[in-house]
Amino acid sequence: MKRPYSMKYTARANPRRYLLSGIPPTLWEKVRARARRDHVAVRQVILQLLSDWVSAEEHSEGSPAATGHRAGSR
Repeated sequence: MKRPYSMKYTARANPRRYLLSGIPPTLWEKVRARARRDHVAVRQVILQLLSDWVSAEEHSEGSPAATGHRAGSR
């Protein structure tokens, strides 16, 4: 079964450029296996996670978690 490809975002300039290089091989294997089981494209998962992350920040502006700062850190 072919996984759906999200057309919500399109690659620009060089579609072969891989921005997430250096992912540990065991993690990448687990990600790919889960995507196959769930019949979803890894790209779609990554884009959705990034979109959710940015939306969460916009909804909680100013909170330490949203800005990436922890209490007591400098």
